[in-house]
Amino acid sequence: MKFDNLIKEDLTSRTSHYHIEPDASWNLPKDENGEYLKDENGKIAWDKLYYLPDRAKIIYKSNSTYRIRNNFNLKTFPFDKQKLTIYLKNDISDINDYRALVSGYTMRKAVEFKDTNSIQGWNVIKATTQYQISRDENTRSYNDGIKLEFEIERKRRYYIYKIILPILLILSVCWSAVWINPREIESRLTITIVCLLSLIAYNFVIDSDMPKLEYLTIMDYIILISYVYATIPNFLSIVTFNLIGKNKKLCQRYESYGKKYGFLSYLMFILLIIVINTNSSPENTNAMLTWISPN
Repeated sequence: MKFDNLIKEDLTSRTSHYHIEPDASWNLPKDENGEYLKDENGKIAWDKLYYLPDRAKIIYKSNSTYRIRNNFNLKTFPFDKQKLTIYLKNDISDINDYRALVSGYTMRKAVEFKDTNSIQGWNVIKATTQYQISRDENTRSYNDGIKLEFEIERKRRYYIYKIILPILLILSVCWSAVWINPREIESRLTITIVCLLSLIAYNFVIDSDMPKLEYLTIMDYIILISYVYATIPNFLSIVTFNLIGKNKKLCQRYESYGKKYGFLSYLMFILLIIVINTNSSPENTNAMLTWISPN
């Protein structure tokens, strides 16, 4: 048996040994007449385990630390749900000579791992085992194997309370500048520019918590749209200041739009981002957001 998706094994942590024990059978032995042997009381011991003197078992046991590859879809990060898969397959015999068997020990240990919930930052919500046949392209043979799968959900509160909410607070302060008289352009620009710089600095702080991917996640979209909405009050302040003496009516209209729809449209865009990403990948979305997806 070998790990199909193994990247590396830490050989320094490996402990292994061979265990030899007599083979045993529940099949009742018979005498030379073909009758079942009886015990000293003359009864047939149907529930007795019989050791076979001419046979033995050689069992190899090994403990080690393995790094296993899994493909994650992080489009709904930090509200994502993933699957951890461990696939063990027979690499020598095909399915005509060997068939895998899920032991009760394996399933018991999988359930214990789920119940202890021992993955930091994740909730283990499901553990399953199933048979899976693979094809060896070199020998063109079919090999039997067992796939152990854990379904996990990311613990999202850290990202909500320590990343998303602070960004929302920065943007709310930024858009509060539209309630200042447009003639006070120094005061308005001081608030908006400081908030923009604070958002940039905060992005550097949280950068280590963000996955480095070639595609955008929900969190990436939220950060990008926050940058856009942090710059809009700056331009709005400059435009309305220039319109005060030229077209006061148009200036008041822009100010009214900013007060009514500015921060509200920002929140609507964030909700729209979550809905679109959730529907594009419902199978990788946390249970908290499943109500958004119609699937």
